[in-house]
Amino acid sequence: MSTSTTAAERVAVSRRSFGLTDPTTYRKSLHLLTDLVVGTATFTVFITMLALSVSLAVTLVGIPLLVATLLLARGLGGLERLRARALLGVDVATPGHPGRRLWDPLRDGADWRALGYSILLFPVGVVTGTVVLAGWGTALAAITHPVYAAFLDEPTAQVAGRTFDGPSAEVGVVVLGVALLVVMPYVVRGLARVDAALVRRLLG
Repeated sequence: MSTSTTAAERVAVSRRSFGLTDPTTYRKSLHLLTDLVVGTATFTVFITMLALSVSLAVTLVGIPLLVATLLLARGLGGLERLRARALLGVDVATPGHPGRRLWDPLRDGADWRALGYSILLFPVGVVTGTVVLAGWGTALAAITHPVYAAFLDEPTAQVAGRTFDGPSAEVGVVVLGVALLVVMPYVVRGLARVDAALVRRLLG
């Protein structure tokens, strides 16, 4: 069997398994959801540290604090590469860090890129995490609506601000939920590409 044939078979298997039956869909969804949590934390920490570094720049504390900020961003970059490898399947090599002197991080481009990643992850995570959470949640809620509707004070379905009632409305809501469920793997794949590009560009 030739190498090209083996590669073609792997692509064919990947295409057949893509979607709701593909485990990578859920690993990528988890990565996108955790973007929101990780991004909020890193944005808060690094913006605070940068603000303190700038405000204390006229003293002897500002520059060492900036160095510490860059070193912390370097450490976070390592953890994020591990997260991307485990959940996105993106393997990015650890960048080299020339020099061992205390001030070397100030001229290390990889550390500054890691710092940029730590800040950019917040707006990216807000979008990706919200879309994935809303997409999966809405799809599952719509599909299971007939099950729990009887226990609601108002069992009618609300879609885009409009109220739907009756058996035909329930069927329609379920159909919409199934359609969204089928579409979500493609949404996840597209958003995961943005995450992967951010990791490769800023953490590699």
